[in-house]
Amino acid sequence: MGEDHYVAPDGTRIERGPERDRLEAMAVPPAYEDVWMTPRENGHLWASGRDARSRKQYRYHPDWRLAREATKPEGLAAFGAALPRIRGWADRALDGDPGDFDTALAVVLSLMDRASLRVGAQHYARENQTFGATTLEGRHVKKKGDAVLLDYRAKGGEPVHKRLHGRRLDRAIHRCADLSGATLATWIDASGASQPIRSEQVNERISDLSDGAGTAKTFRTWNGTFAAFRAALETSDPTIKLLSKAASEVLHNSPTIARNSHIHPRVIDLASSSVERREALRDAPDWTGKSHQRAGESRLIEFLE
Repeated sequence: MGEDHYVAPDGTRIERGPERDRLEAMAVPPAYEDVWMTPRENGHLWASGRDARSRKQYRYHPDWRLAREATKPEGLAAFGAALPRIRGWADRALDGDPGDFDTALAVVLSLMDRASLRVGAQHYARENQTFGATTLEGRHVKKKGDAVLLDYRAKGGEPVHKRLHGRRLDRAIHRCADLSGATLATWIDASGASQPIRSEQVNERISDLSDGAGTAKTFRTWNGTFAAFRAALETSDPTIKLLSKAASEVLHNSPTIARNSHIHPRVIDLASSSVERREALRDAPDWTGKSHQRAGESRLIEFLE
């Protein structure tokens, strides 16, 4: 990277295109010197450079940072406790006018919460034709009776078919689909131009609503952990394989990835815990009395605290 240009490892200049878009999305401050940026799309260390005081600075992939945070019990428990607030905000915003920023953002949050979608990235949509909540297009959504059907390819080319129910979400999705934007989650700016919802906008709103307890990635960590937790309590002889499979089914990735990245270690440990321990958890009061909290979530929150 130099003055307004990027140089590949082989010394060639990177002109406009998907690779340059990926590098620019890292948002490395222009004042940094001696900048290095990873050539790998999935690298956990995105970039390094020296600031104005010659201090070495690093920028990490947001998923990697969150994966580290998600292993802290207080982190995931705090996110779980904030879910009613996040869902309440999203439900109210879904009733907004089509073209409103908050309405489009609420569609994204609801898809990640209810269907465990990844947040999505524009360069993956362009290069690989794989999609997430911010990059889904109208062609990926169909209405069937009182359900919304999602049919798209997720990261890695995995075909995903989801059926969602909910009058508010159904109406908001189809209102958004009628707009002229390239993506489903489209809003109209002050000049009348269509704009997509960006992942950083999603993460900023989640952080605000959860008091900093999570980002888009945390929805998948929570949903995978919750699925594994329920499987551990509903099965007489749970195994790590069974818990991993339960999580992978809601996340649409392999059991190995689910176990390593999306199930809290304490829940994994339930596979080797005593029958009495699991029965005590199953019989514990479920304080799920809050609006927008799902049955069993309060047990998981208390278990992780």
